[in-house]
Amino acid sequence: MARRQDRVNDIQSALEASAGEIDRHLAGSRISPRGEDQQVLVEDYPLLPVRRRFWEHTLRAVDRAGTAGQLRTQLRMVYDAIRRTADDPVGTVVPADFLFEEQSADLLQSGVLLREVHETIVKLRDGTPDGDLKSRLCSLVFLIRKLPREAGADIGVRATAGALADLLVEDLSRDGAALRGRLPGLLDELVEAGTLIKLDDEYSMQTRESSEWEAEFRERQSRLTNDPAGMGSRRSQLLGAAVQEAVKSVRLLQGSCKEPRKPSLHFGAEPPPEGGLDIPVWIRDGWGADESSVVADARAAGPDSPVLHVFVPRTRADDLARRIAESNAAKETLDYKGVPAGEEGTEARQGMETRRAQAENAQKALVAEITNGAKVFQGGGNERLELSLSEKTTEAASASLDRLFHRFGDADDHRWPKVIEHARGGAEHPLEALEYSGKTEEHPVCSAVLESVGSGKKGKEVRSHFSGPPFGWPRDAIDAALISLFEAGHLRASANGVALNPRGLDQGKVANADFRVESATIDTRQRLKLRRLFQTAGIDCKPNEESEAAGRLLRKLGELAREAGGDAPLPERPDTRHLSDLESLAGNEQLLGILERHDEISANLEDWTGAGSLAETRLPAFQRLQTLARHAGGLDAAREAKPQIEAIVGDRRLLDASDPVPGLAANLTNALRKALAESQNRYDETYGEEQKRLEETESWQRLEPGDRDAIFARLHISKASTGATGSEQEVLESLERISLHGWRTRIAALPHLFAEARAEADKLVEPKIRHVKLESPTLRTAEDVDAWVRKTEEDLLRQVEQGPIVIR
Repeated sequence: MARRQDRVNDIQSALEASAGEIDRHLAGSRISPRGEDQQVLVEDYPLLPVRRRFWEHTLRAVDRAGTAGQLRTQLRMVYDAIRRTADDPVGTVVPADFLFEEQSADLLQSGVLLREVHETIVKLRDGTPDGDLKSRLCSLVFLIRKLPREAGADIGVRATAGALADLLVEDLSRDGAALRGRLPGLLDELVEAGTLIKLDDEYSMQTRESSEWEAEFRERQSRLTNDPAGMGSRRSQLLGAAVQEAVKSVRLLQGSCKEPRKPSLHFGAEPPPEGGLDIPVWIRDGWGADESSVVADARAAGPDSPVLHVFVPRTRADDLARRIAESNAAKETLDYKGVPAGEEGTEARQGMETRRAQAENAQKALVAEITNGAKVFQGGGNERLELSLSEKTTEAASASLDRLFHRFGDADDHRWPKVIEHARGGAEHPLEALEYSGKTEEHPVCSAVLESVGSGKKGKEVRSHFSGPPFGWPRDAIDAALISLFEAGHLRASANGVALNPRGLDQGKVANADFRVESATIDTRQRLKLRRLFQTAGIDCKPNEESEAAGRLLRKLGELAREAGGDAPLPERPDTRHLSDLESLAGNEQLLGILERHDEISANLEDWTGAGSLAETRLPAFQRLQTLARHAGGLDAAREAKPQIEAIVGDRRLLDASDPVPGLAANLTNALRKALAESQNRYDETYGEEQKRLEETESWQRLEPGDRDAIFARLHISKASTGATGSEQEVLESLERISLHGWRTRIAALPHLFAEARAEADKLVEPKIRHVKLESPTLRTAEDVDAWVRKTEEDLLRQVEQGPIVIR
């Protein structure tokens, strides 16, 4: 027991003495030494925790059959490793390449290890120390290259000289420094011999297939390197894209209204065009210009220029050219060789994909380093000294905003939406929302907009003018000025040729609206006179709403004119050409036109209102008169009334001072009332006579009362009444139910209906009885009568033979 404890103490002392060596193994990777390793360091000896983790990840990567990751396999490997080092001095650990020795047979069998690669590794063991070490190096390179490199699975271990030395150390106290000095030379020899490929600092196994890929890559790399024009084009694209990437995040908010701004990039020898809405950023590099000329251009532009001058210096030009050639050559090789078949081809392609990825990453880092070293000069030559290109551009662009939009301050206020709200709500002083108490048209923004509109401009033109230099005003400010000036009567606005009324202009209509400055003005006295006229017409009008009320007045006058006349018998509608003339005007010009015709319009209001009211009363009465005349057709009263009614229509006399309708209506009503009474009397007499005749028949007398009622119901035999006929309306209602013609038709139908009733009664009483209808020819002579009698007798005798009959 004591000897075991002594052994443990010796191991612990040796590990503590080599703590520096252990802690540096695979530093920076995901399996590097950890604090918790100290708890198992002695128990795991002679297998270091870092190498155990390396084995675990490598076994999972090469385990196609699913056996290498089994616990018994791992225990066997650990047992073999301990047995191998059992007799070695304390401080000796198991090298990582021991895994290859243990698993090479299985890897060959599963196809993970190509026979060509295995033979190469085995042949290196020529019995010399260098040969054995080279073989071990290649086996480790093979294992490391099998580790996954996808995001999330990559543990960060690469086959570099340092990592290989970390994994090959056996004697912790002596091997580290010796291996790190010896391996680079051996690796170079392996590369020179074509056994390994070196990709930057990393190594990979070379195969026959990978040699062909390597040759293709080298040829293309050489061609790209010796093509200055192509290299320059690719370099410019990379630098331009990097600058765009650095600058695209620059977002500027100007003033308290936080108006968004952004930089506009311009490449080339010619300066950027002027007049844009964005901050111009002129970008040049050391391959096409020199710094002194860029600084000279910035100074010549002067301190008022908003242009930013960016100079990307020509640094690490050779490194950049090499990275560009490598990444493009690798990409071209991959495209040319395509997707190969077989393990060797697949491995060669994976190696080239790794080379491309590494070259692109290095290229990207180098371009970012170069562009971040770019210098930024403002107009006047002042250089920005922030750390990154993005920061330099942000600060310089912020300073350039005042240069580009030096009149921005006139409109810099976040409360312009409130101004729009107040103006559209009818406020007399909408700019009070900005704490401005002067006249609307004298505010700097409104004054400039009023001057710009002049004889006429579209809203989008006004917006475009004031959103660009030197103003850069927010759209809300421009729209607020237009709407406020329009509501105050200083601007006229129309859409699609139709004048807009107050409250009719909102931000959605501004762009397509046509604006022009009002040429006429209305004073307070005139506005008061207009409002009194509007009040007479029953139109509400608040101060500054006269233009809207004017439109309503003209529309109302038009409606009154339409109601004051019409088709005959109404008089012709009044002449409204003066209203059309006024409707063709807009704004203050329309108001002045109304004032000029004030007395005429006042008279129109009175006359047309009276005529419309009279027409509303008399037209229904005339229509009733026409209805009475239609029902009275054929009566003497109708013949007498007809010329008078025609005169009312022809002469359009319905609205005459003396109303001709009531007298004519009374005469026709009396005549119709009398005719209705006579019709009902004739109906009642005929009904009584026919009913009496029916009741005298044998068959009717034999029927039950219920059967009689049923027959009358089926044949719709009933008494009829005119109803009340005391008033004109009652007479019309009676005629609508049964007209005079209807009465005549009903009276004529009664004999036939009662005959049908008798026939049904006969059938009920004696079902076999038949009704025979005699012929009714025209008889002109005695001979016609004799012939008819003889034929009728013969027909009746023949019918009687068949059964009882009733003559109809």
